[in-house]
Amino acid sequence: MIIRRYLATQVLATSFAVAGLLTVILMSSRVIQFFEKAANGKIAVDLLTAVLWYRLPGFLELILPLGLFIGLLLALGRLYLDNEMAVLAAAGVGPSHVIRWLLPATALVTVLTAVMALWWSPSGVAESDRIYAEQANRSTFELIQPGRFQRVGERMLYADMSPDKSVLRSVILLETQAATATDGERQIIVRAREGRRVKDPVLGPDAVELLDGERWLLRAGAADYQRVAFERYRMRLKQMEVPVMDNNLAALSTPALWQARSDSPKAAAEWGWRTSLVLMVPIIALLALPLAKVNPRQGRYLKLLPAIVLYLSYVVLLAAVKNGVEKESLAASANLGVHAIYLVLALVMLLGAPRRNAASRSVST
Repeated sequence: MIIRRYLATQVLATSFAVAGLLTVILMSSRVIQFFEKAANGKIAVDLLTAVLWYRLPGFLELILPLGLFIGLLLALGRLYLDNEMAVLAAAGVGPSHVIRWLLPATALVTVLTAVMALWWSPSGVAESDRIYAEQANRSTFELIQPGRFQRVGERMLYADMSPDKSVLRSVILLETQAATATDGERQIIVRAREGRRVKDPVLGPDAVELLDGERWLLRAGAADYQRVAFERYRMRLKQMEVPVMDNNLAALSTPALWQARSDSPKAAAEWGWRTSLVLMVPIIALLALPLAKVNPRQGRYLKLLPAIVLYLSYVVLLAAVKNGVEKESLAASANLGVHAIYLVLALVMLLGAPRRNAASRSVST
């Protein structure tokens, strides 16, 4: 019981530490992208935390199995390096005992991965899509960052705003007019004292009425220009471009995906991918056991790189099968073939090691 608890503690502590580190590293790039969108006015700042939270399960469903795999390699590798596994083997502890003792830790990670892949990740994608859809329907005024240049449709906009975000002040609009057969590229500059949102039957709900301003039409390298002063000038500010995904199967609940898998190849591919993430966990745990065996003279990091390459090949094959099922070039059951290949490989490596050791001992005697 003490040895079982010791092994489980070592493996889980290392696995969750690795998973946490990988999550921070992978999420950092996504956080930078979201902050860039917020800075450009493509997404409201107050929605960043919610979007990141809903996107987190999509990372964890892949990070948790990798964390368990690396955790097994590091924890068991240290035991081999310190000759603790040799002492356990001398006491009659074989691979079957180690597998049985590590079963609760593997089952825990399997359950967590199943929760992420089958429930939390789809619901998170659905919620983030809902946020993006609401974002697309928000007024352009609500997304403008005051006091800085930002792109609004095909224009660059600079403006200050009133506290209630209903009035633009000190408005500057820059727009490039494409070249024609008779004239070159021209720039349009519009300056106004303030601008207000109005409902125009022609321009639509994104219409803005600018007050007390000027409109300049210039051409680079030419001395001629046009200047028009106006008291009121209405124009349409195009809504910020927000990625909204329609018919996103990743946002479909698992029961609904199960019902749709027979009618849609894409639904079948998504179903196979979600279940494959769960089935992969116990198989990579079996793969990690023989790969963790190291010679004390070699160090426990010798097999780490080829082991990670083996794991990545597993994930890449599953992704390739998913793509093939979507294109109807592979059957939906092709995922089981990939799992069978790596399961057989794990069993061969696991059961072949004792035979090699026995053969080497017989030769030496």
